[in-house]
Amino acid sequence: MTSPGREYFARLMRSHGHEGVLHLRTGEGSAAALDDPRPESLTMATPTPTPTRMEIQITGIREHVAECVTETDGEQCGIRSSTWDSPMQVNTWIRAHATETGHTKYKKHMEEPVNTFSKPARTSVRRDG
Repeated sequence: MTSPGREYFARLMRSHGHEGVLHLRTGEGSAAALDDPRPESLTMATPTPTPTRMEIQITGIREHVAECVTETDGEQCGIRSSTWDSPMQVNTWIRAHATETGHTKYKKHMEEPVNTFSKPARTSVRRDG
């Protein structure tokens, strides 16, 4: 049986409104300066590639909003709800707007502020015994 991956745990954390860090391993370093000629017509030594990882850090609270997209007289209603940190409040707004207007089509939107940054990957040391 395999254990769940980091993506699963990150989604689980976000679905419960918790902040967290998701670690992703990226390429094997940069080869940008490998063939850069030196003024003395010597080439630079080839550096050892450094594994890196891209981290995605949730930096704020997830926001939920709904928009009525029911067409009336050939145009969408377009009324948007307030922004809340809980999807339950959006559902309440949708029910109230539907009861008041008879409109039946809505779009829910979720936004979550995140930052990304690269840093060297930790090398794991395997210990036998």
